[in-house]
Amino acid sequence: MAGQPPALEKRSASAIFDDLSRRRLVVVSGKGGVGRTTLSALLGLALAARGRRVLVATTGHDDRLAWMLGASALSDAAQKVGPSLWVQRLVAQTCIREYGGMVIHSQRVSSAVFDNSIVRRLMRAIPGLDHFSVLGKAWHEATRGGDYDCVIFDGPATGHLVYTLGVPQAILETVPSGPLTSEARLMQAALEDPEITQAVLVGLPEAWPLTELGELGALLRSKVRMHVAALAVNGLWPSDAPTVPMPATDADGLATAFSTHVGRIGEIGRTQAQEVDEWSRSEAARGCGAQAWTTLPWRWRGLANLEAMQGLLAALGEPGGQAS
Repeated sequence: MAGQPPALEKRSASAIFDDLSRRRLVVVSGKGGVGRTTLSALLGLALAARGRRVLVATTGHDDRLAWMLGASALSDAAQKVGPSLWVQRLVAQTCIREYGGMVIHSQRVSSAVFDNSIVRRLMRAIPGLDHFSVLGKAWHEATRGGDYDCVIFDGPATGHLVYTLGVPQAILETVPSGPLTSEARLMQAALEDPEITQAVLVGLPEAWPLTELGELGALLRSKVRMHVAALAVNGLWPSDAPTVPMPATDADGLATAFSTHVGRIGEIGRTQAQEVDEWSRSEAARGCGAQAWTTLPWRWRGLANLEAMQGLLAALGEPGGQAS
């Protein structure tokens, strides 16, 4: 129908990674528990394997991202975990102190000011400052820091992320002109420029999570004016599980149970694949603003360490992958 957005194109994960490797800032978003951190780690490994210097920056409070990339724990300072790969936890207080150091041209003086307990209490009373400082850190490292070719921002879950990304525009609309609005204007311009910043949205292969994913994409496009590169449907069960024939005799029932479970895996996988395919052609999918979609397979052993992540890369046909 004339005037409708084009249907989403299904692309391989590798093709999407190739496109994202040319961006400076990649924002990964989705609901909690859908695999945002997994995709962020995967992107870090994939882009580093393409020769990019990559920082994977997270606001998460646990150390799963570190474990996935071969480190023991996250720090509020960037730590190198591979030849071209770094990881860091973004902590608002640290980000504020670092920004103050850039403005004052002295990290020592900045630490003395911003680590003061009275100043910290005053700073916490300023709405949106923590979110602005965290986003500003990711933006600074991506666009003018010079140490990295690309920053992957594993930010907060859907609602909090939309608020965080909206802070620069809110500052431009409410704060008088000055140094803060100058930074906000540069930041907003970078968020709106698809040559610099793109988002990847992660969801599960079920109707309701996919619906929420589409709504998030539309929100990012309308409220933040951010380009959505792709949707990643995570945890897709195999639809081609082999048919295991029922044994003629099975005294203890184990062979029958095994055959039943394998058949059930394939049945779930085919149902998921059909739901995702139908949704990708729906009006809701067309309106989400994404250009393409891809799938990431279910890994029954989990993805809790570097070896498992390398196995997932191998399953996707990626350089740097190692079958596990």
